[in-house]
Amino acid sequence: MGSKYPPSMRGCLPLWTLLLVVAFIVIFFFFTSYDTSSQDPKELTDTYRVLQDVTIMMALGFGFINSSLRRYGWSSMAFNLFLLALTVQWAVLLNGFLEQLSPQKVVIKLSSIKLATMSAMSVLISAGAVLGKANLVQLVLMALVEVTAFGVMRMIQAKYFVMRFNNMLDLHDTSGVYYTFGLPGLLGEIAHIVLITLQDDWTKSTRVEYQLLLDIGALSLALAMGLIIGLLTGLVLNLKIWKGPHMSNYFDDQLYWKFPHLAVGF
Repeated sequence: MGSKYPPSMRGCLPLWTLLLVVAFIVIFFFFTSYDTSSQDPKELTDTYRVLQDVTIMMALGFGFINSSLRRYGWSSMAFNLFLLALTVQWAVLLNGFLEQLSPQKVVIKLSSIKLATMSAMSVLISAGAVLGKANLVQLVLMALVEVTAFGVMRMIQAKYFVMRFNNMLDLHDTSGVYYTFGLPGLLGEIAHIVLITLQDDWTKSTRVEYQLLLDIGALSLALAMGLIIGLLTGLVLNLKIWKGPHMSNYFDDQLYWKFPHLAVGF
């Protein structure tokens, strides 16, 4: 029995992703270089161990987190691993350009790869919320936007925010990321602010008060940026030009993979 899925989906997505990978190869060739300076062997070993642990956690943990889905196990694993590889590359470039803010080549270090791998975590968490209801093009667009927002947010918090500070929704969540990662983080920061407020001696300490204001500002900025970027990304991904899967094809590997032994309608 023939497949009910269009062959164009299986043909266009690999071609599109191949072009994207080629574009990254060209960018890395002309705009990056490797760090050749001498480094402390102990520090280098410690950094490598952390990178190794983070990579294993990302690849084996997030990469196979949805492999138990009965009809979407193949796509789940393949898309997660592809997004991990893609976002690490984009994060290395983005973080390098943002940190140096100069036309010089981005110097790739082991520490920059570690930071990029950790930045990719936010993408895989978000992807876990929409897997099965978005095709690979939509996931890649979401990844590029989110890594960009994450990198800019990290720079603002680390370099610019402190300096400038001185002068009932219908949600789909495949992997439970909202209540597993988002809500605990939000409640934890709110609890932190409340505890500092209750324990602080307002008549003596000014340093704690200053830190409290920074925490409130950081939380407000993170919430505002998350809502705005999430809303804009959602609007872009819902455009019909991306040809997202129809509702009848949600959580179905047969849209992207060939299974000759399976009958139509499995």
